[in-house]
Amino acid sequence: MAVIYTRGRALKTAIAVVFVVVAAASLLTMAVQLVMSAFGGSQPDLGWGVLAGVTTALAVWATRSQGLLRLLSVADPLAHQGRTSAVWGLLALVLVLVVGLKTGAPDRDAYKQLVFGEGGLVEWSQVLVLLLATRTAWLIGDDLNARLEERRPGRLFKFGATCLALILMEELAWGQVIFSWQTPPLLNEINAQNETTLHNIGWFQDRLDLGTFLATLGVLAVVVLAPRWMRALTTNCSESMAAVSRSLTPAVYSWPLFMAVSALAFCIATRTFSHVILNRDQEWGELVLYASLLLSLLRTRVLLGSVEPQAPDCVAEDP
Repeated sequence: MAVIYTRGRALKTAIAVVFVVVAAASLLTMAVQLVMSAFGGSQPDLGWGVLAGVTTALAVWATRSQGLLRLLSVADPLAHQGRTSAVWGLLALVLVLVVGLKTGAPDRDAYKQLVFGEGGLVEWSQVLVLLLATRTAWLIGDDLNARLEERRPGRLFKFGATCLALILMEELAWGQVIFSWQTPPLLNEINAQNETTLHNIGWFQDRLDLGTFLATLGVLAVVVLAPRWMRALTTNCSESMAAVSRSLTPAVYSWPLFMAVSALAFCIATRTFSHVILNRDQEWGELVLYASLLLSLLRTRVLLGSVEPQAPDCVAEDP
């Protein structure tokens, strides 16, 4: 029997709950649109119905799948191989989704409106992922404060959670996306998208593409090099401290996701393949980046939890 991380089981349940909530919200939105349409309003967006169907199917799969449970909670070489394959599969799924949406849309404007418009697919996906990442980072801070006498690691993660919350608010235009207020006149004059945001102010906007590429390149370097650094730093640590350090180290197999984000940011910053890759496609890169950070945080949260006894003949490997 392999090592079982008990939080991995709880995470599987939480994933199913998230899919159920999204499905319920989509069905409710569809129902409201149908009622408004019956009273002379605009036609309902059938995309909400499709989203409800897909997330319902995913909720059923997440509830029943033993393979997902193995990926999230089991620490053995076979499960580790499965996680590597899952990362590549997730990247391929995103690529197929983007290509499908681009080729399925009648023109570029329709594609932009569907994917990036107000209430679009990418915008709300980013919001959901950032919300989950913020909560997970804060819980990791609590875990570290409970396990370590040194408070700085826990405070660092809570500071990181605060930064993610600020990014979340920027994505929501500090509530403007939800409440649709008018942008203050002074900000409206200097904001490239006429929104209540800071990152679209002229000076930042002019340097946003290059800055994004450099930031993603830095994150990629950390993800690739951190496992090597941590192995060297933990050679003389106690076993308990080494376990915490391994938990905080990004997974070796996660690099393809961060590499893809960095490659996309490079293409946009240098206008490479500009006939295929639009500037707004950077939103896809941001979504994959946020999702990759969330996966890393969830892995850390699982590894910081308790484990069930391991059989003596089994070789364990961290998720």
